[in-house]
Amino acid sequence: MAEGKSESKIHYEKIAEMGSGLIIAKVPAECIREQDVNARVMKNEMQKQLTDNIKKRGQLESLPFCALTCNGTKIEIISGHHRIQSGKDAGIKEFFVILDISGLNRSNIVAKQIAHNAIAGFDDKSTLKELAKMLEDVDDMIESYAGKEFLQEPDAELDKFLSPTVEFDWKNIVFTFLPHQVKDLNKLIDTLQSVKPDFIGYSDVGEYKEFIEAIAKFQNMANVKNTGAAIHAMIKSTEDLVGDVGFTDDKEWVQLTAIFGGSAIPAESAETIKEALAKVMSDCEIGNKEKWKAIELWATDYLGRG
Repeated sequence: MAEGKSESKIHYEKIAEMGSGLIIAKVPAECIREQDVNARVMKNEMQKQLTDNIKKRGQLESLPFCALTCNGTKIEIISGHHRIQSGKDAGIKEFFVILDISGLNRSNIVAKQIAHNAIAGFDDKSTLKELAKMLEDVDDMIESYAGKEFLQEPDAELDKFLSPTVEFDWKNIVFTFLPHQVKDLNKLIDTLQSVKPDFIGYSDVGEYKEFIEAIAKFQNMANVKNTGAAIHAMIKSTEDLVGDVGFTDDKEWVQLTAIFGGSAIPAESAETIKEALAKVMSDCEIGNKEKWKAIELWATDYLGRG
């Protein structure tokens, strides 16, 4: 498990031997040291997307390159600063890395750092556009961070996502759960001023867990993995629900669950009610969007108010 007997030496777990002074190792996050100077930079929004990708996966998808230095007392990053930083932000406690244990000096490390940053190649834009056409899921598009210039295609390519919109576009919506305190809401609004989202919503922090669980349950029920698709399906379900009862905003409405305490009944009872409902709708000329009137008729008759 531990390399070396001195307490001052870094502890790591060797996973595999690669040869030529290289191993694959599992290293605690707090033991990995970033370089004081790193030439490779990353935009904040790109760093955030990297963090979101890692959080979704629960692990890095490529191994950073590190070096064991100072007689085994330090592990320094040579390549992978942004992956390590996003991994830490995503809550990763241990990292799998390629670790050079050959004893690199400062000049060796700087040379490799420059080489890894410089020898990166470049993307052929036409090939990248062809690859972008293979993306079949909105979450995959966001994760790829390809940019709108590669995702904007004729609507024949985008019919599966949006119709009849020609361009692939999105809205920036922020919905935050927080305690019902004015200072928290004002702080949130101040923080979002620079972002300028298209919509800001907030709710009590106690409802956050129920909200996430409801989305997860609906994803399972509707067999969709995309969160956006699940929310869209939930919206359509709500529209169908209020449409089926002939909802209008010129009167006050009460959900039947508020009266009955639930929306499910035993199957044999349902059959009896269906038969009675069909008869009363025929006899009293009740439309499909006014089935609730049958319950009102039955209640009125039972109370002797007919």
